Amino acid sequence: MKFLMSLAVVLLLYLPNAWADCKSDCQDEYQSEVNLCKEQYEDPDDADDLQMCLDDARSEYESCIAECDDSIQT
Repeated sequence: MKFLMSLAVVLLLYLPNAWADCKSDCQDEYQSEVNLCKEQYEDPDDADDLQMCLDDARSEYESCIAECDDSIQT
């Protein structure tokens, strides 16, 4: 019984850190993608392409966060 309680305490301490690390990785990747978009499409004529690139980066970020949430729930 003590083992199970110890295991539960360890999991409760570990899971928030794992989620925070995952979320931080998603944020870092998102920021990197945004910077690449801005470098690639810096010409004002490329505004539509820049917006599509930023939208794709945001979508990937949201998917990454959802994956973090899914991995913590299982």
